[in-house]
Amino acid sequence: MDTLHERFPEVHFYNARLTEVQDNVLIGPGTRVGSLTLIHQGAIVGAGATIGSHCNICDCRIGDRVSIQTACHITRGVIIEDDVFVGPRVVTLNDKLTGGVMTYPRICRGAKIGGGSVILPGVTIGEYAVVGAGSVVTRDVPAGQTVLGNPARLRKNQAS
Repeated sequence: MDTLHERFPEVHFYNARLTEVQDNVLIGPGTRVGSLTLIHQGAIVGAGATIGSHCNICDCRIGDRVSIQTACHITRGVIIEDDVFVGPRVVTLNDKLTGGVMTYPRICRGAKIGGGSVILPGVTIGEYAVVGAGSVVTRDVPAGQTVLGNPARLRKNQAS
């Protein structure tokens, strides 16, 4: 059986023995992956990304230079574009639990997601938008805007 270092020679695994990368995964060069992280079959991770320890990365697309901090859960179907920051303990969801089809969050280029936030199914976080720590994002966030709270709302000193 080959090692992660043999499969991904240009990726730095902090502790490859405590990391699982399933088959049919692409990880770009210069990416770093923390300990006790699971990257599921079909995931695509861009170049120069950071995936923290204790993360669960499902079949999703993660862009270049994305930083996903410790203990995040990125569900199947999520798209995270380039240059995004995802704080620790962020969770994305893809199932509305209504028996319908799954809908997937999208986090656009340059967005920043504060630690402990939850992004609900089908929500789009616009380019360079900011989600405050601990927010529950129930609807789309316009590009360049900041949202805070549960449910997340536009910061008061911004235009709506």
